[in-house]
Amino acid sequence: MTIDESAASHAEMEAGPTNATVNPYAGTTPSPKPAPTVSRRELTFGAAGIALGLIAGVAGSLLIGSLTSGIASLAPNDAIAEAASTCDVEANAWIVVGDEGQSISMQSKGAESSGADYADVLCVLDALDVPDSVLSRIDATRALDGRQEGAWNDLSASWGYHPDNGLDIVIDASVK
Repeated sequence: MTIDESAASHAEMEAGPTNATVNPYAGTTPSPKPAPTVSRRELTFGAAGIALGLIAGVAGSLLIGSLTSGIASLAPNDAIAEAASTCDVEANAWIVVGDEGQSISMQSKGAESSGADYADVLCVLDALDVPDSVLSRIDATRALDGRQEGAWNDLSASWGYHPDNGLDIVIDASVK
């Protein structure tokens, strides 16, 4: 670099940038973009769409839940057949599973009649989760009380007792 070039370069620096290198946007701030405007009509349609979506979602959930529980109630109750199998009483002539596994009839021994051992009857009642309240009513039934009834879960029972004939009890799966 010569002295003349150096002096010219120094003069340019003191004078500032030339027009060719000046930033036309220097010192100015960009103008903000205007916020989008939403019309009242668009808000109304949006709110209506959300409301319809919620209604359809709730109604659909209720319908599916109702159908699912309805189908489940049509399924057979296997508790009676399982109880007879658990207690190994399928071959007992005094304990009979009927209605394609949906009922069981049991006749216990009496003072003047043959029947199933009371232990086998109790095993079936226990396997069917008969509540204590129903068991107490069965135990307290007298010949004068006539036919008694009880229900729990999806099962119902009807029984009678006479000391000469023993306990006669029928348990069936409730139809909903």
